Amino acid sequence: MKLIPISAGDFHCDGGALFGVIPKKLWSKVYRFTDENFTKLALRCLLVDWGERKMLIESGIGNFLSDKYLENNGYKTGEYLEESLDANGYSAAEITDVFFTHLHWDHCTGAFKWDGENFRPVFENAMYWCGKQHWEHAHNSNIREKAAFHSEVLNYLEKSGMLNLIETEGEILPGFDIRFYHGHTPGMAIPFIKYNGKTIIYTSDLVPTSANIPVLWIAAYDLFPVTVMEEKEKFMNEVADNGHILFFEHDYYTECATVSRSEKGFLLKERFNFNNIP
Repeated sequence: MKLIPISAGDFHCDGGALFGVIPKKLWSKVYRFTDENFTKLALRCLLVDWGERKMLIESGIGNFLSDKYLENNGYKTGEYLEESLDANGYSAAEITDVFFTHLHWDHCTGAFKWDGENFRPVFENAMYWCGKQHWEHAHNSNIREKAAFHSEVLNYLEKSGMLNLIETEGEILPGFDIRFYHGHTPGMAIPFIKYNGKTIIYTSDLVPTSANIPVLWIAAYDLFPVTVMEEKEKFMNEVADNGHILFFEHDYYTECATVSRSEKGFLLKERFNFNNIP
């Protein structure tokens, strides 16, 4: 198995949205921000290469969203995903599987393009994976979360015949296990990947950045804050006890980190680039 970080560009969000009720006086010490209070976020995908099977985790942001929408979120359209794949010796046509942790706009819309008349998949030979519970939730969300989903993408996937819905936790491909978490959004699927004797966890929005490692430091986007904190506490205990490595989708400045436990809670132990995994 090979693991290769793949960039789908970057965007931004308000610091208050990223850290919820945590005062700016505290979060500003550990994550950079602009004069407008924006925090820069990565769209960091992960390619898992088994040889014949090549799975891309997440796909970033699509080119069909309105200019105003993209401007508000600090995203400039480009071919970042394809360019990053090419720079690492891969093409979109080689991708056999695309895995969505969940279906919010910044996680899945980049897998599709609008050619002026129709939607088409960026990865024409791929099967698309998503948790069944989350898929059903995305079609029946609430007023607070509804704007994060795009019906055009959901409708396309539903009709494509390329959708594979996951119903149970566990291994879906060799060394690739998933677990479901429900605080950020119901049925979010987090990959636990066995790699060179270690476990790499693609944290998605369970732990958006290394600054979100403390249990109480959760985003305002989370639908069920108490559930997130309960899930994170259990998750961080396991990570600290076993030396698992966190791979951050959204931390612009940190690719990977380990976690330690102290009297004050969970702390970032060590940060490093993926290529420098100890």
